[in-house]
Amino acid sequence: MQNNILLITFLSVLFYFIGSIPTGFIILKLFHKKDITLEGSGNVGAMNSYDVSGSKKTGIFVFILDFLKGVLPAIIPLYFLDISIDFMYIPFAALIVGHNYSIWLKFKGGRGLATAAGIFAVVNFWIVIIWCVIFVIANLIKKDVHIGNIVATILMPVLLIVLNLRWHGLINFSGINSEEIIIFSSIACALILVKHISPFLSLIKR
Repeated sequence: MQNNILLITFLSVLFYFIGSIPTGFIILKLFHKKDITLEGSGNVGAMNSYDVSGSKKTGIFVFILDFLKGVLPAIIPLYFLDISIDFMYIPFAALIVGHNYSIWLKFKGGRGLATAAGIFAVVNFWIVIIWCVIFVIANLIKKDVHIGNIVATILMPVLLIVLNLRWHGLINFSGINSEEIIIFSSIACALILVKHISPFLSLIKR
């Protein structure tokens, strides 16, 4: 039991620091000589990287790096170190927290979408597909990326619950308990939604 707690604690701290790597900030500084935290929305993510740099390539590159920041810390312990996913939920959450509140940027950061997508791509790719479908539909209706993000992030755990009740085992993957996935996805979405409060309020004031 004590060893399990130590493992979870170690991985959580490690993953927080990995998540804290400010990829958008680094790329904008290196290639555009700009401080992304002081321009645009101040968000250190792919969308603001694109807005501040004016370069689609930069925005896509930052997204890929943030996505890999979720994929690699998830895939290595689960598939190469054979660590049970039961020990990984808290470290995975710490990874998103690190991205959203980077210790290197005085706890500024991104909104967690790309990093969370990287984690879910490893844990269960169906979750990424469900989120993307909801986002596309919401974005087609409202023509606003922020609204699409918010709607997809709110509805994704709800839809997972409905799908699991209707087709039990649909989101079960490699022996992973579907109820645990739903709980973790809800926590991840809550962490993402917290960082969308500001843009949501801005949309309301328009």
